[in-house]
Amino acid sequence: MTLLTHFFIAYGLSFIGSLPFGMINMTVAHAAIRKGMQAAIFTAFGAAIVELIQVFVALKFTWLFAENPGVERIFQIIATVVFFAGGIYFFFFAKSKPDVSETDVKPSKRGDFFRGMFISSLNLMVIPYWIFYATLLTTNDLMVHDNPHVIVFSFGTMFGTFTLLVLYAFLGAKILSKSEQITRWVNKFIGLLLIGFGAWQVIKLLNG
Repeated sequence: MTLLTHFFIAYGLSFIGSLPFGMINMTVAHAAIRKGMQAAIFTAFGAAIVELIQVFVALKFTWLFAENPGVERIFQIIATVVFFAGGIYFFFFAKSKPDVSETDVKPSKRGDFFRGMFISSLNLMVIPYWIFYATLLTTNDLMVHDNPHVIVFSFGTMFGTFTLLVLYAFLGAKILSKSEQITRWVNKFIGLLLIGFGAWQVIKLLNG
């Protein structure tokens, strides 16, 4: 697997993972509407920088666990359960209307960049999200463990997230006005995607 392949895999997964409406992308969209594109881009960049760090940590934890074959198999089983649970949740139960309050977009004394970093750091699901994806990619020989590949993969996730957030900023008011409808379809898409990953993991476990 080449460095470029790692970058684009990470880019795609990060872009898709950032699609559902939530605190980060809604903050970027609101910033674009109220303060302009420059504020939104700085907010998006701050959020993406934090995700780069979170992904790097998640990948290192993944391979620390995977060094032990017994632990790796247990981890695969846990990942399978989480994929199915996440898929069912997104497809049937996830909210279609994002919970974003006016306080989410209040100006910060540290500026738009640091507000983006702060809001992104509150998203504690990023690390387990990437641990499970790293497990899936590793077991299918789609990821290399050395530092250059890990760093490139991490930058891929950063740029994927940043691209999606900037897209939210450009679409701004149009996205917010249709957020409920769009979120409903995005949630179903991600639900089907996760269920598909879970089914693939079951096949790998049965053949292992």
